[in-house]
Amino acid sequence: MSTEQLREQIAKYCEANHIFGVLRVTIKDKTEYEQYVGFADIQNSVSFTSESMFTLYSLSKPFCAIGLLKLRDKGLVNIDNHPSEYVPEAEGFDERVTIRHLLHHTSGLPDFHQNPEFAKKYAPGYAKYIREHLKILADYPSYFAPGTDSRYANINFVLCALIIENVSGMHYSEYMTKEVFEPFGMKNAVVDNEDLIIDNRVKGYELLNNRLCETEKNHNWLLGAGDIVATIDDVYCLNKAIKNNLLLSEKTWQEILTPSPINDKGMGCTISDWHGKKRITHNGGHTGFRTLHIQLPEDDFDLIFLSNSGFGDARNAISEMVHSFFFGNDHTAYTPMDMDKGYI
Repeated sequence: MSTEQLREQIAKYCEANHIFGVLRVTIKDKTEYEQYVGFADIQNSVSFTSESMFTLYSLSKPFCAIGLLKLRDKGLVNIDNHPSEYVPEAEGFDERVTIRHLLHHTSGLPDFHQNPEFAKKYAPGYAKYIREHLKILADYPSYFAPGTDSRYANINFVLCALIIENVSGMHYSEYMTKEVFEPFGMKNAVVDNEDLIIDNRVKGYELLNNRLCETEKNHNWLLGAGDIVATIDDVYCLNKAIKNNLLLSEKTWQEILTPSPINDKGMGCTISDWHGKKRITHNGGHTGFRTLHIQLPEDDFDLIFLSNSGFGDARNAISEMVHSFFFGNDHTAYTPMDMDKGYI
């Protein structure tokens, strides 16, 4: 298959499934494939550019983990402590929970979105209410004893972000800009909030009666867990950080990229097999957006797909098309990516 045939295959798939977005494949820091499909703003026919700012949703989590572990490397945070050591509002949570459990999604803590009773009673959960809601949530039962099972939950990274704020003495957005984004060379990335005006912000869409309709971004309970807005160039900085051990100690990077004994989760990432090769990945998705980052360290291969079509399984389908093009039709068994299921 030629590059043009791949481009046509992806374009046809996107057209049939109402998918918009940007796709980039980089090998050894060289862009080998790039494709923009659809519009950043349908109503005004605004095309995507390299400056288009996408809501990353849970693809924000790797950056939050790095921000927290930078404080650990400085000796300011012990990740084997209970989170209430740094965030008093977390005092009511299971006394056996550690920050390490948070980073691996093995805490078992009750979550905001995943608890329908809580979400209905206390929505909206904007960042300005997060500490108040945290104290209330602590009265709800845990799903399991910490370290005995796995449950992906935003609460884990909300707590990480609050630890960052309390220990650094800076607002989370300020800390991430100064201590993570700028050192990584992420020139456009910002931590979003419901009042922020962002140049080149991409509009999100949902499918209603087979038509794309603009939708509001979800800001509820996303502090640290899904609140970064960034360009595709910004996301690629994560690849460079991982392979070059940037900002953190080599030991800390080894911890980040080592799955817990309970699941395939490292710290802010998933470590799994993709057609016989080690895959480092994270994805994100909620109203209006679906995002994906895949890194194959063995081949210095990087795939980023950022979409403003907030539905469907395009990330899996497109990543498989790309894999077939670059590596052949490998039919060996592999671990499917655990995509969000109507959550984040």
